[in-house]
Amino acid sequence: MIVAQMALCSYPYLRLHSTTSPFEPSNGHHIHHHPLFSKPKCLETRNSNPLNIKCFASTSQSKSQSQLPPPPPPFKDEGEERKFSDLNMLFRRFWKVAAPYWFSDDKVQARLQLAGVFALTLATTGISVGFNFLGRDFFNALANKDEEQFTKQLLYYLCGFAGGIPFFVLRDYARETLSLRWRCWMTSYFMQRYLTDRTFYKIQSQSIIDNPDQRIVDDLSSFTSTALSFSLTLFNAAVDLISFSNILYTIYPPLFVVLLLYSIGGTVISIFLGKGLVTLNFLQEKKEADFRYGLVRVRENAESIAFYGGEDNELQLLLQRFTSAFENLTQLLISSRNLEFFTNGYRYLIQIVPAAVVAPMYFSGKIEFGVINQSVSAFSHILGDVSLVVYQFQAISAFSAIIDRLGEFDDILDSSRSKSLSDPMEYINLTYSHVRGSQVLDSNGSTPPTTSPRLLDVENLTLKTPKSNSTLVRDLTFAIDEKDNLLVVGPSGSGKTSLLRALAGLWSTGKGKITFYVEKAGHIWFWAHFVSNCFIQHGLKR
Repeated sequence: MIVAQMALCSYPYLRLHSTTSPFEPSNGHHIHHHPLFSKPKCLETRNSNPLNIKCFASTSQSKSQSQLPPPPPPFKDEGEERKFSDLNMLFRRFWKVAAPYWFSDDKVQARLQLAGVFALTLATTGISVGFNFLGRDFFNALANKDEEQFTKQLLYYLCGFAGGIPFFVLRDYARETLSLRWRCWMTSYFMQRYLTDRTFYKIQSQSIIDNPDQRIVDDLSSFTSTALSFSLTLFNAAVDLISFSNILYTIYPPLFVVLLLYSIGGTVISIFLGKGLVTLNFLQEKKEADFRYGLVRVRENAESIAFYGGEDNELQLLLQRFTSAFENLTQLLISSRNLEFFTNGYRYLIQIVPAAVVAPMYFSGKIEFGVINQSVSAFSHILGDVSLVVYQFQAISAFSAIIDRLGEFDDILDSSRSKSLSDPMEYINLTYSHVRGSQVLDSNGSTPPTTSPRLLDVENLTLKTPKSNSTLVRDLTFAIDEKDNLLVVGPSGSGKTSLLRALAGLWSTGKGKITFYVEKAGHIWFWAHFVSNCFIQHGLKR
């Protein structure tokens, strides 16, 4: 077996010797090796290092502390660093996330179901207009003490309830069914891209975005249901505005003008008071997901944590994440409270305005009592339509955060094959060849009597970390024949696992060439499986 002493720069020569196990630690403990490597190879070379590994750690503890890779940064709040999308970017991301489903293979069924939902919404608006006129006649009969007309209008009301309620129920059911269908398709769509071309590994290893699992599970569910709900709300508001504006304008035009001015002023104030909610909602999504991921991590690594007695460290990390989420939620509640002060005042103050405005007309006999109720009802409908921003600002801010998170995730998935995410400017060339490597000649130029087929060639390999471009291995060259074994040893942080990542094709930052020689195409899978086993054995050895 070839033993490469990595990251020990004080060694004047590279020691190569044979042993019985390809994964044998220096303390003599043996770990099972793959049966492919059966015959050990005894070599020793001085001052002519064929592996030529440049290393970056010292044998002394004091020096290694300063030269090893830095520890993970402490947990910090990213609220000050996060830059959020402007309105144009938000609309672009919304369309980019929402549109694919409506042009997919399921588009016919989806569009038909969406048309049905809008038709039911239109029907419910018509029912609301009908109830507005029924209410006028009902209260006129009550004010005139007309018992016969009152009984007649009461029966109309009951029939209207019996016929109208199913439309409201079916509208909500159709909307939720379409939302579920949309979510099912989008979940599959995002997961397929997430698990293609090792995108999941690139995102995790390079820390590109936080919590992609939470974006797939929670954000997609919220996005589909909220997008449909808001779309129907806007459609209903537009139809309501057209229907009830005519009623209100016919009763008293100045009342319609008062309503428009009131709603515009309320919208401006709401935006001013709630401008920080989008940021806080985005951060709350992230912090809650971080805390939940920490708990999942403890569950999945319970045995390792118990072995190493890491309960205190895990507890501190979890408490830090929970405290961060708690503090952000406190700020979110304070901002919501300030907005609610205005929203509630806005909602309840306006209730007396329509009656106060049209009351002089009733006292002068120009309108009947039922018209007051009709004007109040129409006024409330229109106010709700033009005050969507005021009444739904918290929901809109939360939805904006979801759009931002999903849009960011979608952009990352689209760029998974671009150079910004997957391919550095310089990259390691990893190939699988069906042609065996050349035989190694003796020093006199003759062919040795027995030669083994070549399995692996590594030529001038320089390996760097993907993001920081720190050099881990420089100008590494070696070859492995069929009966050779390779053991890579060195202190933590010297690049042992990183070398395996390069052999597996997970890291490509750097330069050089790696060639695996295979007899059949199916053996490519064997090499990938073998390198992954090296990861496991390396983890056990450490």
